[in-house]
Amino acid sequence: MKDVARAAGVSQATVSYVYNNAGRVSEAQRKHVYAVAAELGYTGPNAAGSSLRSGRVGAVGVVVMDSVADALEDPSTILLMKGIAQVGDLRDVALTLLSAGEDIRTSQALRGLVDGIVLHNMPEKHPLAGALSTSGVPAVAVDSPRTSGLPYVGIDDQRGAQRQMEHLLELGHRRVGILVDKLWVRGEGGLVSLEQARRATERNARERLAGHLKVWRQAGFDPSGLRIVDAAGIDDDAGARAAEILLDDDRVTGIVALSDVHAAAAARVARERGLSVPEDLSVIGYDDAPIAALAGLTTIHQPIVDKGRQAAEILLDRIAGGSRKRALLRTRLIERGSTAAVRPRNPRG
Repeated sequence: MKDVARAAGVSQATVSYVYNNAGRVSEAQRKHVYAVAAELGYTGPNAAGSSLRSGRVGAVGVVVMDSVADALEDPSTILLMKGIAQVGDLRDVALTLLSAGEDIRTSQALRGLVDGIVLHNMPEKHPLAGALSTSGVPAVAVDSPRTSGLPYVGIDDQRGAQRQMEHLLELGHRRVGILVDKLWVRGEGGLVSLEQARRATERNARERLAGHLKVWRQAGFDPSGLRIVDAAGIDDDAGARAAEILLDDDRVTGIVALSDVHAAAAARVARERGLSVPEDLSVIGYDDAPIAALAGLTTIHQPIVDKGRQAAEILLDRIAGGSRKRALLRTRLIERGSTAAVRPRNPRG
């Protein structure tokens, strides 16, 4: 593939797009790449995909920190795998969902089960990430870790969170609660202090909270006035329990959730308490997972499926001997019906 790219005067990514029918190149460029490939005797498709299909295993592992059962409750994991599966050269390759746990010895990712690995939201100092960076096993990190030396796909989590908080402040909310999926791999959940939040081992949560606090301070407010609850889980039940704690404070008029699953749970709990969303309580999520549209949630859209596609393309490139190392994608605010301007209301009984 590198030889074709060099001879055609295009990037390796362009050659990959041509053979994956990704629709990112013009028809003229596509014909040019095919013509050059024919002259060089390159028959395609992507050599990396061929090596996977004909190699020792023929599988790509997606490694998560949670149990497999919990990961299947997380829309982010499902959408990420969907994106990976959309890459043409992986159509005949098995996707294997693996749970890393906290100890590299418990992970099956290095035991010959897969030919390449996508790590999804793993703590920065997890031993598996460090081992993969020196093992020679092709691997790509999605969201985290960023400091392991592995190729990386992600977003600006902090900027997305800033937009969340800016949106509520623009609507006049000054009593805001933050609902965090989890701050630590094995956290107990509940109300947490700012100091505890700063020590979070989960990079996404730490970065998003930093974004919230930055906007809050820039608006001239004391961060100690924010109420932060760690749900210690990514599922609906964990989100509902955390929302109950937040809503025990009568003064809260807005909830910022670090995921759409928990935002939807918070909105449901609020209605069960007799509150109207968004008239009495505004709720904003993060991700723009399918549940966000179904629940009418205002949220921060991140292109999770495209994360999977980018991770797969980088992984294939690395297996083929390429050098792609990074892809940073954009987020944006999606306004629906779960946020509105704050209005005076009586304290709840």
